[in-house]
Parts: sequence; structure tokens; C-alpha cells
Amino acid sequence: MKTKNPLGTAVLRGGLALLKGIAAALAGFIGVIAGGIAGTVVGLPTPVLPEYMDTARIMPLMVLSAVPFAIVLGECFRQLPLRYGPRALASIVCTYVLFYLVNLLDGFLFSPMPNMSTGIFSNLFPAVATGLVVAGLWKPAGNAEQLSPAKKRGGLFGRVALAWLGYVPIYYLIGLLVVPFTREYYLDPSHSLGLVLPPLGVLLLMQVARGGLFLLAVLPVLFGWRGSRTGLWLWTGALIFFSVAAPVLFQAYWLPAAVRIPHAVELLVDSFLQAGLYALLLGPAARDAGESIQNALATG
Repeated sequence: MKTKNPLGTAVLRGGLALLKGIAAALAGFIGVIAGGIAGTVVGLPTPVLPEYMDTARIMPLMVLSAVPFAIVLGECFRQLPLRYGPRALASIVCTYVLFYLVNLLDGFLFSPMPNMSTGIFSNLFPAVATGLVVAGLWKPAGNAEQLSPAKKRGGLFGRVALAWLGYVPIYYLIGLLVVPFTREYYLDPSHSLGLVLPPLGVLLLMQVARGGLFLLAVLPVLFGWRGSRTGLWLWTGALIFFSVAAPVLFQAYWLPAAVRIPHAVELLVDSFLQAGLYALLLGPAARDAGESIQNALATG
């Protein structure tokens, strides 16, 4: 009787995940091209890239950065007990919001370019392409079923509000640790990096909006997760990290290491603190506790 080789199984599964991630990233790249064409057809202005950005170099980096995001997205969504249609829709929304929209909003603040807002429309196409492929390639780990919102109501509003607004102090406090290393690149235009530092009030208001978008994107994962709270924290943290770190780590080749490395560390800490907050407030154990309290009040 043959015994399974755990290492061989892990390598095989990792290789398959890599191939699926590449397929999803290539689908997203086709979507980028389609989005650009669609934007031109409907008369939207073409974003104007500064001189230090080379499209021929950025495009391959965009595909590269999408691979780890697609893999983590697929592994997260295979935990959800959803049929293909709802799972694909949730995957599309998550991709659009996490990988494109929140980064676009960040760009509005720190590296604005002419006609950037066109991306709000054109990025729908790669998000749809990526989400459909991810949902098709990563099958649910168990039997597909519909989530039951009725089982998730115990104290839900307060916990969702806290998870949403809790992102803002995380962003601000961790950002303060990075400011001494990167501030001069935002304030000194002689570096010619296109970086600007917005007023604090504008910055915090934008983080309120981004915090809501982050939470919206990962709610299906938080509500449908069938594993442990620790697993939810790690996978959700990785999902957020690979989405927000993509422009800094993979695509922004023109930024010096003195900017990219501190921001990469900042985003890593941000992502896992944020995911930890979500898992604590909305993960499996928190939902069970909320249900128990609600049932006790109803029967008391």
C-alpha cells in the first residue's frame, strides 16, 4: 500500500497554484488591454504617464504583481461555501476594490497624474477577467452552499463599524514610524519622483473611505471562512498585503530603495494588524460569541 509523500503533495499543490496564478494574472492583463480600449471608445481621457515611467517596463511588472495576489485570492475564496456565480461575483468585487480601487485612491493622494480617474472605469475589465478565472480555477474546499446571514447577526453592526474605523489609527500610527525615512522624498521636488504629501485632514478622510472599501472587499471571506481564526488572519493579511504592496514592491521600479523598503515594511505591518482586527471582531469565534449572547438575551 502506497503512502502519501507530504512534501511531494505540497510541492505539487504549490506548482499548480502558481500555474493558476499565472493564468489569472494573464487574464487580468488581457482585461487591462480591453479596459484601455473600452475607455477610448466611450471617450474617457487617457492617463498621462510622467517621463520617468516606461509602459514597456510597467506592463510585465503588473502581470508579475498580479500572480501572488491571484494565488492568495484563490486560496481564500476556496474556503467559501459558495457556488460559482456568487463566488465569482465576490472575487470580482474583491479584486476590483483591493487590487485596483484602493491603490488608485492612494495614488490620488501621493502620486497624482493627469486623468487618473479613468482607471475607475477601465480597471473594471481586468477585475472581471481575474475574478472569473480565479473562481473557475479554485474550487470550493467542501460542498457549495449559500451563506446564511441570519447566523451572523449577533452584535454585527458594532463589530463591523469598529473593524471599519479601526483601520484609520492603524494606518496613521504605523505611518508615523515610516515618516522619518521617507518624508524628504515627498517634500523635495528635486527628487523628481512625482510624490506629494497631502494635508493631514485630507489624508485621514481618505483612509476612512479606504477602510470601508477594504472591509467591503473581504467581508465574504470573513463571513464564509470555515477554518480557524488564525488561518483567517494569515490569509486575509496576505490578501491585503499583496494587493496594496503590488505598486510599491513590483511596479514602482523608479522609486529608490529608501522609499520602497520602508513602505513595504509599513504595508506588511498594516496588513496583518488590519487582518488581525478583522479576524478578532468578525472571525468564526467572534461570530459564535455574538450568536450566543444574542440567543441568551432572546431566551432570558
